[in-house]
Amino acid sequence: MNVNPWRTASLGAVSQAVSGIQYLLKARGHAVATDGSFGPATRAAVIAFQTAAGLTADGSVGPVTWAKLVVPTHGGSTGDAVRAVQQFGLLSSPGDDPLVVDGSYGPTTTARVKSVQRSWGLTMDGNAGQETWSFLSTFAPGSRPWPLVKQGATQATNWRVLAAQHLLRAKGATIAADGNFGPASGAAVNAFQQTLRATFISSTLGQLDWPALVVTVKLGDKGEAVKAVQTLVPGGLTVDGSFGPATDAAVRNYQTMFAPPSDGIVGPNTWHTLTLAIFD
Repeated sequence: MNVNPWRTASLGAVSQAVSGIQYLLKARGHAVATDGSFGPATRAAVIAFQTAAGLTADGSVGPVTWAKLVVPTHGGSTGDAVRAVQQFGLLSSPGDDPLVVDGSYGPTTTARVKSVQRSWGLTMDGNAGQETWSFLSTFAPGSRPWPLVKQGATQATNWRVLAAQHLLRAKGATIAADGNFGPASGAAVNAFQQTLRATFISSTLGQLDWPALVVTVKLGDKGEAVKAVQTLVPGGLTVDGSFGPATDAAVRNYQTMFAPPSDGIVGPNTWHTLTLAIFD
């Protein structure tokens, strides 16, 4: 739940995630159309799969069913499980040629999957396994998940590392904000999670952590949370922890484009979009 944000799909849903489910069902031997529409035939195939797998046969694809349905694929893989990955439009950035849905997991598919993994702070191995599929499952109507910050990440591999370290410091962690999310940062995440809940404890910053970690800041505020904002907002701000006129202007400009209203207040919605956008 904290690391793998599976999105449930059920009767009536229409999305690329549903198309992925249909291709995965075909890979599992079920004859279904891959039209992206979760109709009665798809529901019947899901129930048949769930029954054979010893799962609760409710006809919906939730976290437990997703985990059983996913067929891990990687460079050299072929077939419908590869098509399940390739059909996601998100694998093509603006200006890219659409990824050919040919069922062959070649270098282009690997590179596109790595790009998606980088965007969400996942392990960048180019393989479409459980972790990657949990994020692919969210490409359907609804809110976007929060990205991950994992132990071992650096600012170069995950541009949220410094922001995460500053936010952890704002919550009392005595770690360096050095752009290297090493064991000390992982331990700080673990300690923070234990103040929030008794389960889903790890060294990875995930879905259940960000909402409690972010701090609303605005003009006149000072401190580590302001530094976190300054590392994320585009514009080359000085990371001095002082929310002055330059930071206010940069935040308002960002909000105009990505997180209205443009009020200069960095609240949960602005924080969320800042963790998702790439400006490098």
